[in-house]
Amino acid sequence: MKDKAEKKVPFRETIRVAWKPYKRLYGYVGPYKWRFIVGLALGFLFGATQGFLPLVLQKVTSTVFHGAAPNPANLAHHPELLNAGGSVKSIVFVCLLIPAVMTVRSLMGYGNAYYMNWVSNRVVTDIRNQLFAKIAGQSMDFFNRMRAGVLMSRITNDTSAMQAALSTVSSDAFKQPISIILVVSVLLYMDWKFTLATLVLFPSCIVPIRIFGKRARQAVQNQQENMGQMVVTMQETFAGIRVVKAFAREAHQVKSFSRSTMLQFRAVMRMVKSTEMTGPLIEVLGAMGFGMALLYVYAANLSAGRFLALIGGIFLLYDPVKTLSKMHIVMQRSVAATVGIFGILDTPSAIQDSPDAQSLDSCDGRIDFQNVSFRYTGTSTDAVRDLIFQIEPGKSYALVGASGAGKSTILSLILRLYDPTSGAVRIDGCDLRKVTQQSLRHQIGLVTQDTFLFHDTIYNNILFGRLDATREEVYAAAQMAYAHDFILEQPQKYDTVVGDKGMMLSGGQQQRLAIARAVLKNAPILLLDEATSALDSESEKQIQLALQTLAAGKTVVAIAHRLSTILSSDQIVVMDRGHIKEIGTHAELLAKSGYYRRLYDLQFNRGAEHKDPEPEELFEVVS
Repeated sequence: MKDKAEKKVPFRETIRVAWKPYKRLYGYVGPYKWRFIVGLALGFLFGATQGFLPLVLQKVTSTVFHGAAPNPANLAHHPELLNAGGSVKSIVFVCLLIPAVMTVRSLMGYGNAYYMNWVSNRVVTDIRNQLFAKIAGQSMDFFNRMRAGVLMSRITNDTSAMQAALSTVSSDAFKQPISIILVVSVLLYMDWKFTLATLVLFPSCIVPIRIFGKRARQAVQNQQENMGQMVVTMQETFAGIRVVKAFAREAHQVKSFSRSTMLQFRAVMRMVKSTEMTGPLIEVLGAMGFGMALLYVYAANLSAGRFLALIGGIFLLYDPVKTLSKMHIVMQRSVAATVGIFGILDTPSAIQDSPDAQSLDSCDGRIDFQNVSFRYTGTSTDAVRDLIFQIEPGKSYALVGASGAGKSTILSLILRLYDPTSGAVRIDGCDLRKVTQQSLRHQIGLVTQDTFLFHDTIYNNILFGRLDATREEVYAAAQMAYAHDFILEQPQKYDTVVGDKGMMLSGGQQQRLAIARAVLKNAPILLLDEATSALDSESEKQIQLALQTLAAGKTVVAIAHRLSTILSSDQIVVMDRGHIKEIGTHAELLAKSGYYRRLYDLQFNRGAEHKDPEPEELFEVVS
């Protein structure tokens, strides 16, 4: 909520605030400057044509309204009265002046609107692309802090509001003042007394503009905030629809959405009321001016032709003045949107390639953690502290420990989704901060427990692992992940659309597609967040064979929730509250009777019997 002092910002302050963001916004017009110039030139011609309309009206009306019919008794003495109105040919020509001028005016107006909208929409398209690329390139810390719905609202709603700065504001700020200046100049030339008498009320039009402009500004701000909340509610409801339905919270979400839409409705109506109220007030003042004009006509005994031309010119001022009276509100909306968008564009990513970053074209797969500590933004404790261990190339490592022990954080640090608060993570002896992010992640394959599939075909979801792969390579990857058979059972086989986040497939089928995607990538380092957790025992055996083939010669780091994963690992890293408690093989760690042994006994309820568990039983809960 803005304070009262901010609500009372005058129009000149709005111009001052808008100057820098508008100047930067107009920098995007550069590639399309000639279309922009043509649009402004057509707007100038529109205003010029409109400015000279009163002269045309005077010419036409003076010719057409040539006085009363002559007295027959005078025709014998004054035969020239028969031609007082001019020849028929000249009358027709004069009468066509108004349609001709209005046609030119309309064409100029159409051209102005077309070119200004073309440029503004193209600029908005460029900004949307840049904004999306900027957001997509942000670090995970950025997404942890921002709500997806707010970001979506920035890209959609705020860019649309920004467009008004280029189309409406640019065009009207250039076109309408020209119209007003030329019309007033022509009216003063025709009859300065009449013009001054009529325009004496125009300064009073500023009063309603200032009064209702203040109210509209806050309404505009509330509208944008409520629009963002509405989009957030939609995005979270659709993304979490399974949870919403599982808890039978559809009515709750509908109520939340209805609340935001009602707030949006009220803000819009306050803005509409403040915006549209200026029109009727200006019309009333204009009607009073018209009444004063009639008194002047009677006193000065003006001809009908001159009066119609003058009064027509006065009415030509109405639309430009009304349009300019609303510009303040339009600017408020576009400035707020423009500032918000540039705010995101100016937000640096917490994870950036250093100027001297090298491309990691290949790697052996050795990973070193050297005194690594890391703390998530907004938290008071470290997620991991003083990690010192080495992951040897070509070996498999299982990360075990209670929830919150730091297992997922280790995978995120290897991917360089975050940078360590202190210490360094190295790959083949090179600090991850000294290699480009893209080349680093090309060397890493990832299969997460929470599988994500795009609303696309099965083929394209697997192809996401390596975009230049052939169709035969995609088929081979699916076969290695034991997904080929169930894919062939789908209605459109590999061209079957899996639905939003793969909801048309079972959990096991989704995970096998995710594994096929990692198989296709064939990276030397493989990160697994218990890739087989969603599979039944039979499918798990198949996937374990596929993963063994995939992992051959690769460095594998897996968050282990099943005993089968632990037993197949070369080394087990036991973690507790961000520390590494123990490292060793399964047999070595059991023999130590340390923390790992206690976890092992507690998880499988071994007690005094020390009975070995079945391989399919869970070892640890999801972190």
